[in-house]
Amino acid sequence: MSATLESHFRGAIEGLPSRVDVGRQIAPERYALERERIWRRAWLSIGHTQDLPQKGSYFVYDIPTFNMSLLVVRGQDDQVRVFHNICRHRGNKLVREGSGSRSHFTCNFHGWVFAADGRLREITDESEFEGCDKAKLGLIPVTSEVWNTLIFINLEEKPHCTLRQWLGELHGQYDGYFEPREKVAAFKAVVATNWHLAVNSFTEGYHTLYLHKSTARDYQGGRSNPQRHRPHIEIFERHHRYSAPGNPDKVFVAGEKIAAKYGRLMIPAFDFDSSELPPGVNSARHDKWAFDVIEFFPNVVMLHGNCWQNEITYWPIDAGHTLIINQAWAYKAKNLGERLSRSYFRARVRDVFREDLNTLEAQQAALSTGVMNEVVLSRQEMALRHHYKVTQTMLGEAA
Repeated sequence: MSATLESHFRGAIEGLPSRVDVGRQIAPERYALERERIWRRAWLSIGHTQDLPQKGSYFVYDIPTFNMSLLVVRGQDDQVRVFHNICRHRGNKLVREGSGSRSHFTCNFHGWVFAADGRLREITDESEFEGCDKAKLGLIPVTSEVWNTLIFINLEEKPHCTLRQWLGELHGQYDGYFEPREKVAAFKAVVATNWHLAVNSFTEGYHTLYLHKSTARDYQGGRSNPQRHRPHIEIFERHHRYSAPGNPDKVFVAGEKIAAKYGRLMIPAFDFDSSELPPGVNSARHDKWAFDVIEFFPNVVMLHGNCWQNEITYWPIDAGHTLIINQAWAYKAKNLGERLSRSYFRARVRDVFREDLNTLEAQQAALSTGVMNEVVLSRQEMALRHHYKVTQTMLGEAA
């Protein structure tokens, strides 16, 4: 008889649906309601403070869900601020794209100048404007807060809760986790799939034994856990988290041996050491731990490892299309060998990501026919069951 690992569940799992009418979830007529009741009210992650390395650093962040462009800036006072990327004169997009460092921003339409803290510094030919008060024409701010290194925004006129309240129990569990790493890769794709399906694909490990059998064939499970059951699954008010099981019986192929020789173990192999990690990472301190998967509802799924993280951000475009951004972060390399090792990790992240995207489009196409609406979810897919429960709550629907 094969060994079976029993998953430990923490949190309110009673009443989470094992059958979900996904056809209804992805219906076009539902999307407008979700955009206003979920996406406009939620705290949404848009990047890291590492993306703003010095005073005056900025980046443009476009959100297709609302056809909105944001300007994210670290001011001369070191404060991170987020503004609508729009000139207060005639509504021109102030900074077209990209990132960099500037002391001020000049509109290319009529030359109006804005400071990094959003103040309107100069109106060209100002004497021709009647009753124009520069103090009231600064860039329009967006409510934002920084948690550890993550920059969150809220698009409500008056947010119904603080970021701390939104994160709940997770708020104080990751101190010091994000700072030691740097971004090593970023992939972006517009995928013909609904955002629910996109998020769901990355919040269960049931598929890894089958879908990723070539790209990451034996990175989880092993003889003691052949079905790759999650050792620990935690359900919070809005978010959820689980630990993925590493494989102590993993057989290294040639490329993996080189990566392991010159750098630290990351996907597709792990060192199982979580002794120096904050309490939110491998919270159960499972001895064969590989990494955590956490959904910050609704727009981010993160994989948290010992010396690396993978961050997947989702922005619905319409009911059948989603912008998906995948960023890989790893320990800061000290030499060429470590850079080589990290490159192997980056390639594995890319290849696994591609397999997930292909399956998403096939799933969307099939479900859109209406032939089958209801899906059946196992205990290993408890995160999906919770995702739809939170969706139902935010939309104000009865259980």
